[in-house]
Amino acid sequence: MKEYLKEIIKEAGNIAKKYFQEGVSHSSKSHLGDLVTEADHAVSNFLISKIKEKFPLHTINSEEVKETINPGHEYEWVIDPIDGTRNFANGISFWCIMVAVLKDGELCMSAIYNPLGEELFFAEAEKGATLNGIPLKVNEVDSLDHGFGFICRGNNTQYEKEFIKMITTLAEETSVWMHNYGSVLGACYLASGGVDFFAENCGYDYDYLAVALILQEAGALVTDIDGKPWARDRKDIVVANPTLHPKILNLFK
Repeated sequence: MKEYLKEIIKEAGNIAKKYFQEGVSHSSKSHLGDLVTEADHAVSNFLISKIKEKFPLHTINSEEVKETINPGHEYEWVIDPIDGTRNFANGISFWCIMVAVLKDGELCMSAIYNPLGEELFFAEAEKGATLNGIPLKVNEVDSLDHGFGFICRGNNTQYEKEFIKMITTLAEETSVWMHNYGSVLGACYLASGGVDFFAENCGYDYDYLAVALILQEAGALVTDIDGKPWARDRKDIVVANPTLHPKILNLFK
C-alpha cells in the first residue's frame, strides 16, 4: 500500500502539473475565495479510480465528492486533490496534492506531493516522516524572535476572536514574520525544519489529516488551540516543536 500511494500521488501530480502549465478555468463554491477548477475534479477522479482498482472495498472521501464511497471499511482514504486551489487557479506555484490513509479511524500513512518542486512528503505511523526518502525533523527554535510562521484566519469561523488576538499579539509584540500562502504545503516545511510554527482555524479533514501525520512523525506537537491533541473534525490546528509550542498557545490567551 505504501509504494502504491507514492506511485499514484506522483501520477496525480503530473496530471495537475499539466493543467497548471496550460491554464485552467475556475468557479466559486462557498465564497469567492473558495475555488474549484477542472484540475481538482480530474485529480480527484484519477485518485479515486486508482484506489478502487487496487482496493475496491476501501472507504474513500474526497473534497470534490459529496458522498462517502464504500463507508464503513477499516481502511479509509482521504483526498485533497489540490490544496491551494486559489493559488493554482491564479498561476501561483504554491499548491500540493494530499492523501491520508486511516485504519480503524487512526492515521496510518500519508503523502503530500508538490509536483512543481518534485517534493514527496511521506509519513507512516511510528516510522517517521521523509522528504524524497530523506528523514525529516522539526527545528529546535525556542523563541519567537524573528520567527517564521504560517497563519490562516478564516472569517466567520470558530475561534476567530482567538486568532485575531494571536495575530494582533504577533504583530504588536514580536518580530515574527507571518507568511500566508493559502496551502498547508507551508506546514510541510515546518516538518523539514524551515518553518517555526503553523496555525489555522478554517480547515477540514482533507486539509489536515495528511499533514498532521507528517508533522507528528517529524517530531512536532500537533494540537488544537486548547492544547489538546488535534482530532478529526477540529477546524483549528496549532503546530510547532515541543519547546516553542507552549509559547504559540499563549498567544491565543
